[in-house]
Amino acid sequence: MDKEKIKIYEEMIKKGINQRDKIEETMQEIFKKDIKNIYLVGCGGSLAVMNPLKYILETNSKIPVYVYNSSEFLAIKPESFSENSLLITSSYSGTTQETVDSADFANKVGATTIGFTGEADSPLGKGVDYVFANKADEGVTDSKMVMLYQIIFNILKHKANYQEYDEMMAAMDKLPELLVDVKYKVEDAAQEFAETYQDAEYFMVLGAGPTWGMAYTYATCILEEMQWIHAQPVHSGEFFHGAFEIVREDTNIILFKGEDRTRPLAERAEKFSKKYSNNLILVDTKDHELPGIPEKFRGYFSPLFLSSIMDVYSKKIADIRDHPLETRKYMGKVDY
Repeated sequence: MDKEKIKIYEEMIKKGINQRDKIEETMQEIFKKDIKNIYLVGCGGSLAVMNPLKYILETNSKIPVYVYNSSEFLAIKPESFSENSLLITSSYSGTTQETVDSADFANKVGATTIGFTGEADSPLGKGVDYVFANKADEGVTDSKMVMLYQIIFNILKHKANYQEYDEMMAAMDKLPELLVDVKYKVEDAAQEFAETYQDAEYFMVLGAGPTWGMAYTYATCILEEMQWIHAQPVHSGEFFHGAFEIVREDTNIILFKGEDRTRPLAERAEKFSKKYSNNLILVDTKDHELPGIPEKFRGYFSPLFLSSIMDVYSKKIADIRDHPLETRKYMGKVDY
């Protein structure tokens, strides 16, 4: 692996963690208002990366939380969205029009807005109350996740009397080293994956709970958008309600197993896939020792470690296929 890129990646994770004081000050200011619900709004990978936040909020509080594609959010204009709502949104370019428009709509309603973008002076950055910028060549998604996690656990601290906040922050401080470590440990498996599946025409990608966003991202944003390989994201619980009927001996199935309450869903899908397909690619965070991460927190961190791991897989298959991850035919190339 490119050690210089790994160094940049690690520094970006540290940068995300080092936003803690700013995040705590921001949330202290935000909760001077009576925040009654949380809206997570975005498109594509920028939306999917926020999916674990819903799981964290719903398993630790009674705070209503809603996840919306930006266009759908604007089309529906949910009745529960009000001046007492907190909108958290993201667009790395800061120019995704429907996301910028979502922030504008939120401002007109009087809601509080937090935005994540590459440049603070982008249209999205200028359109939200509080902006967090994280432009970099490596580690953008994972550094954003680190900041988002700190925001969510701050929400729990303020709104749900979460008693393990300090312990969680101490665990997060271990992430830069651990996320880099897993990259090196999966390099051989990632190379084998690339060599075996470089000519694959279709993948099914499974996940559930906090790993569902990763399954969606890997199928849609990596395999389809960045590699032009047909891929179908399938919720592990929904697998048995249609998608499993097309499984054959040669069906390529990527299954993400986290360590949260939804792990049994993945185990059921794994049992079936092993029986009927010879091409199951199992990525299980439980296979990795994570020193300094208490067992009770590992499920929350599964999406972060899966993201770090699959970044290696993505780069390996892109290299062997001679199809750079930056290649696009339509995105940013034509009007749509």
